[in-house]
Amino acid sequence: MSKPSTFVLLIVVLFSILSPNFAYAQQQNSQIQLSENAANATKSIAINTVDINKEANNSSPSLEAMNVQLKAQQIEIDALKEQVQKLEALLVTVSKQPAYTNTYPSNPTIVNNTTPVNFPAPKIRPAPAESRTTKELLPELGQIGAEVGLLIGGSQNPFKTNEGFFAGGFIDLPLRKMPGGKLSYEIMVGAQRTISTQQNTSGVIALVNSALNSALGNPPGINNLLSPLPITNKVRERLTVLTVVPASFKYTMLSLDKHNVRPYVIAGLGTYVGLSSQKLVDFDASKFVSNPALGSLLNALLNGAQVGGLAPIGPELRSRGLSAGQGDLRFGLNAGGGLEFRISPKFSFGFDYRINKIEGKNGTFSTFTAKPTVHF
Repeated sequence: MSKPSTFVLLIVVLFSILSPNFAYAQQQNSQIQLSENAANATKSIAINTVDINKEANNSSPSLEAMNVQLKAQQIEIDALKEQVQKLEALLVTVSKQPAYTNTYPSNPTIVNNTTPVNFPAPKIRPAPAESRTTKELLPELGQIGAEVGLLIGGSQNPFKTNEGFFAGGFIDLPLRKMPGGKLSYEIMVGAQRTISTQQNTSGVIALVNSALNSALGNPPGINNLLSPLPITNKVRERLTVLTVVPASFKYTMLSLDKHNVRPYVIAGLGTYVGLSSQKLVDFDASKFVSNPALGSLLNALLNGAQVGGLAPIGPELRSRGLSAGQGDLRFGLNAGGGLEFRISPKFSFGFDYRINKIEGKNGTFSTFTAKPTVHF
């Protein structure tokens, strides 16, 4: 064999070892060759059998015919043995070659592996939730345009009392977009307190004067109601107003967001709880009664916080620290406006002004507060 032939043979051998596709092709060619050899052997045996049968039919039935028939059968046996040996040799060659693994999903089986490839069944996905339910404001956590904050400042109080201190809080929830801004729903709760000095006439002291004059034997008269104790006294009045506005609507202008400023107006309905108490100031019965024991008794009964400015609470209740006073609940209107200055995306600082009108006389008052706010 020449050198070029040897070189070509080496290349073929290396390619068959390195290429699984080539091994697969060689394996297919071996199977095709086996099939062709088996077909040729079968055809040759059939031809020889036909020729022998013709010879046996043409000759007379004798010992020679039997020999011919035995010879034909021996030829068939030898041919079959030869084909079996060739098949065994090819099977040994094929078994030594590497198996080809089919990586294509279109072939359900592999040449030397009849296990079918099971593809996963397609999953039926449900329709998106948005198609079955209404859209939510918060599909994920994020800014929704709501606010929560404090109101801290001063107040002009109702019922002709002095100015005082106001503190409260609010929560603002967005409702819908409006031309140039948005409409929100706000809930606000606040309380204010003031202390004033007033002149007050006590009917209880007038009755005490009448009893004292009767005990002293003075004739009945109008003076018996006014002396020896003064029925008009200076009292320190403390007023507390609790404001609850459960339903108010707020319009916020958004056109000035580029300047980080948001003006707004607000109006709503509120409920107001007013609590007041009066306490005598500089009252000393010993100044008007010569009997020290009687003066001490009157001081114990008449001093302290009064209920409705008429009668003080009992000394036993006062010693327990129980609050005294009068109050009621009224309805009214709450309206106002303000400015918010955005410091960061989640924090702003502003000013708020509200005017309130409580039902009844002298029920108008206003508040002016600072407004630190958290946005979410």
